[in-house]
Amino acid sequence: GGGMTSRAHDLAAAHVAVRLAAQMPILHAAKAEATIDDMLAGYDDDLGTLVQELLRGGKRTSKAEFRRTMKSLIKAYGREGLTVAWVEGGGDVEDIQADEVGAMQAWVTEQQSHVNDFADWLTAKDSDLDAVPGRVAMWVSAYGSFLREMHALAMGDPVGEWEYGDTEHCDTCLELNGQRHRLSWYRKRDYIPQRPGAAMDCGGYRCQCIVKRPKTGERLL
Repeated sequence: GGGMTSRAHDLAAAHVAVRLAAQMPILHAAKAEATIDDMLAGYDDDLGTLVQELLRGGKRTSKAEFRRTMKSLIKAYGREGLTVAWVEGGGDVEDIQADEVGAMQAWVTEQQSHVNDFADWLTAKDSDLDAVPGRVAMWVSAYGSFLREMHALAMGDPVGEWEYGDTEHCDTCLELNGQRHRLSWYRKRDYIPQRPGAAMDCGGYRCQCIVKRPKTGERLL
């Protein structure tokens, strides 16, 4: 066969970046030229593989091992994702400040806090395993929301307009529709579209809203 498909290549880039990140001090510049999309695809892929290993049983992966591996996966993807998203947003790695590092560490800690419950759910006898892809998608959605936030932070404090995405009616999102605020305003209130557990009435779970730059329509959050 002639070389890797582009998706396989993207995944390889993300995997290389993350393997490097796991062994490097924080804020090391990614050697692999990975993009936000690569990081998301890599996270989705690594998480899916890990879940399948636990579910396959045969003692291939113990629950304790799963919890440990998933937590280190979240940490590695959080660290490398910050760098990748920041650079893609036009920032220099040297300019990453304590605020961004703190936001990344808070995201990592918050996500890691759900891992034990997730492992329990995956191994419970009465769990509906048809729901597994949806659960994995929620983890990936939380990562995407984090990457977009870091990407937007690299642009400084741009003004963004909330655009209502019509799925389930949510009063907060409806009220925000058409409003324009700086990025810091949304972050302070934890109004982050599609972030599971965000402060809107919908909790971000089935949210289809976006925050975009008013002139260009480019997505910020």
